[in-house]
Amino acid sequence: PHPDLLQVDPFDAIIDDEMVPGDILYIPPGFPHEGYAIEESLNYSVGFRAPNARELFSGFADYVIANELGSYRYSDPDLAFRDNPALIQQGELTKLHGMMQDLLDQPDVFRKWFGEFISQSRHELDLAPPEPAYSPDEIQELLSQGESLFRLNGLRVLRVGDTCFVNGEALKTPHIEAADVLCQYDEINAAMLGDAFSDPEFVTLLTVLINNGYWYFDD
Repeated sequence: PHPDLLQVDPFDAIIDDEMVPGDILYIPPGFPHEGYAIEESLNYSVGFRAPNARELFSGFADYVIANELGSYRYSDPDLAFRDNPALIQQGELTKLHGMMQDLLDQPDVFRKWFGEFISQSRHELDLAPPEPAYSPDEIQELLSQGESLFRLNGLRVLRVGDTCFVNGEALKTPHIEAADVLCQYDEINAAMLGDAFSDPEFVTLLTVLINNGYWYFDD
């Protein structure tokens, strides 16, 4: 037993399965499992877990601090004297709760935070920025010649509302459809980008993503 491992108490198994090389066994959330190697082998346990409430609140708090939101302070012009000066009244708690809830109730703030939070990689990406870095003209020329761009494995590219996010950063572009192509497909070409391909600003944005190692040409 180790306190840093998510171990469970002994249990009676409802499935006893012997796996062979190449097998994948899916275990639903909430079910414990215990495995033994019958012979020398390599096996991998891959978890697909949604963030818990603690992680969400922590991430939102970090976003509020980083963006200097919620800088207003509690005030109560109707504060009244009371017999017990140590007593915090329910009305004051309600007002404090509402002040904090107000940040969560701002749709634009919430969407932007969630997009950055959920698209941030939870592991180290195998980044390999090109050397030397590409220029926008080189990117446009390569794509015009029929080259395709491939997305880095493990990169999170998601769309929340009308904004697309790449590894914790929002893509600031009016070309929503082209940005959506980056979200949907692992391999893209010039034709898939539509009108955005002729927009120098979008090509510059795409160049930054490529030079960061997020997309690459299959040399």
